[in-house]
Amino acid sequence: MAETNWYAVRTVPGSQRMARVLEPANDETEEQKADRVRRKGESIVERNLRNEGIDVYMPSFWAITQHQRTNKMREKRFPLLIGYAFVNIHQRDFERVRGVEGVMCFMRPSPDRGPIVFRDTDIGGLMLADFEKQQVWEREREERLIKAQSYRRNALNKRLGLIFPKGKRKKMPLRILAEAAIDSLSPASRQHVLLILNELKAMDQEMEACRRSANHLYSAA
Repeated sequence: MAETNWYAVRTVPGSQRMARVLEPANDETEEQKADRVRRKGESIVERNLRNEGIDVYMPSFWAITQHQRTNKMREKRFPLLIGYAFVNIHQRDFERVRGVEGVMCFMRPSPDRGPIVFRDTDIGGLMLADFEKQQVWEREREERLIKAQSYRRNALNKRLGLIFPKGKRKKMPLRILAEAAIDSLSPASRQHVLLILNELKAMDQEMEACRRSANHLYSAA
């Protein structure tokens, strides 16, 4: 089988922004789920290349940004090399790569020479540095989430405490007490408690998803 090499491609402006999040399929297999997790934050050009079966690598970093209209904080992935990505292909695949939406051209030393070949060690060094930075980001992300959730949980527990005074708690955690006693509450109180319990459940799911993402990253090392 012919040898593959790494080549740099110029990307179309705007194609390095994050693609829409992949939604899980109803009949998603474990392998498809793992692939979807790995592709978290991928750019438009990366998705287009991968959908064509082309191996691509785009050095990147994560940062927290603030939405201009809603002021909501969100995580975003940005390219480290603006306008460039790397593909690992056979020479016969040059035209196939050029035909992918988001790819402009191959990087050449001069117009009369072929695309520049990058050594595996060069790309491997970039990937290792990228991976180490991603590990740090995932750890910091979990720490930020724990801190934010701690503040929010305290606020929600205080709201539950207004519904279940100390004398009625029976030395039981408020969340468990609320789940056990919800059917005996008035309709208005029941609705209020349900909203709080659903928010606590959503926070648990968010934390679990964060930890699964980190565990998947570390297991890939």
